[in-house]
Amino acid sequence: MVWVPEPEIYTMKILLTTHVFLPDYFGGTETLVLGVALALKQRGHNVTVVTGYPEKDKPGDINQFDEYEVDSIRVIRFRHGRTALGDQSSVMQNDYDNPVFAHRFRQLLLEIEPDVVHFHHLERLSIKAIDACKDRKIPAFLTATDFWYVCPAHTLLLPNGNMCDGPANGGANCLKHLTSISQPKWVAGILNSIPTGVVEGIVYALKRTNAKLSGRFGDVQALARRSEIIGARLPLLERIFVATTHAQRMIETAGIIGGKFRVLPFGIKDHGYVKRIRQRTDRPLVLGFIGSMLPHKGLHILVEASKLLPADAAVKIKIYGKSPVGDSAYIKDLRVLAQGDERIKFYGTFENEKMPAILDGIDALVIPSLWHENMPLVSLSAQAAGCPLIASDIGGLSDVVDPGKNGLLFSPGSASGLAQMIMCLLDDHDLLKKLSGAAVRPMDINQYVDELELEYRKSIGEMDLMVCL
Repeated sequence: MVWVPEPEIYTMKILLTTHVFLPDYFGGTETLVLGVALALKQRGHNVTVVTGYPEKDKPGDINQFDEYEVDSIRVIRFRHGRTALGDQSSVMQNDYDNPVFAHRFRQLLLEIEPDVVHFHHLERLSIKAIDACKDRKIPAFLTATDFWYVCPAHTLLLPNGNMCDGPANGGANCLKHLTSISQPKWVAGILNSIPTGVVEGIVYALKRTNAKLSGRFGDVQALARRSEIIGARLPLLERIFVATTHAQRMIETAGIIGGKFRVLPFGIKDHGYVKRIRQRTDRPLVLGFIGSMLPHKGLHILVEASKLLPADAAVKIKIYGKSPVGDSAYIKDLRVLAQGDERIKFYGTFENEKMPAILDGIDALVIPSLWHENMPLVSLSAQAAGCPLIASDIGGLSDVVDPGKNGLLFSPGSASGLAQMIMCLLDDHDLLKKLSGAAVRPMDINQYVDELELEYRKSIGEMDLMVCL
């Protein structure tokens, strides 16, 4: 009998980044990063997560980094407020090009010696972390979970709620947008009264001057240079993963070209989802909302749609989630809007492990988003559970929903359109069962990480070959 040795398992040291992380933040990006980290660790890899934290106390430059663990994953956290740090004089610049973080990141590369770096977000960290990887010949990847790379506000939404295609007129539209949401009304009024062409000229001049400006002019200068600085670094990555072709189009349309894109739909952690076929009974139709209670998520559209339903419509609406920015004006307005509607109940948040049970108590999940969604994980979880989707007809969601087959679509922002879709489920006794039965099983997180591993190993092999040459 000939002994054949077991094939050697090559383990890697992998560094992941995200803008915020658990336990304080638990949105889609954070959930994805944790899922990837755990799956990689289970395979024997050494995984570290580097993240940011929006510190409210605005500490100085010293002792801003701390460490903790989440499910035995090492987390290194950068805490800082919306203040200028290091030798920078612009808060806006530190949103995407933070010298304090960039310096510490280079140190971490020396300390950890990762084989691979996989960025999942760089807001309030530094896009120049990509430079550090390039300098040390470490393969670096990016998963674009939102549109921060082309939109400082993430959402590609205009102040009036309409969708935006990205920076235009040299970024003059971005300046007007950010001013309207961050400055006093009189300041925004003055800027908006100036012709766009004039604003474009001002932005261009501030962008090209050699002078390093501070204060509000420094912020405008940093905003003017933002697209150029970010855009120059994305092509340095080994691969840019996007969940949908729509996400790739939006990033490229906004001027980020030359990146090595790969469309790779997100994977979800298997919490024991069992596909249950929903069907109409004599009990009320239960609709659910699960997500962050922020304006661009469109929860108010669902509340408004409820008010448009007939008084005797047999419907219950369960709302799960909270606002990451606390008891905001939007939340207060939302509760006032929902007041007196006995069909609507707010249930707060829950642990991810409870997702199957939460979805099991819902007949259809409503995703009334107003922004260019990028395949929200909750939509995939719902499909795994056999829960149909009623969603805005918008990129990222329309990639998941095949209207009339596994869900229903309505015009973004249209409460009447959403109410009409709800009435379809009430009036057509067989529709819910049809939509539920056609739910598409999404990729499991382990299948997703299989694909990442292949990309990592391929790049490491190519990098080793280049070193040898």
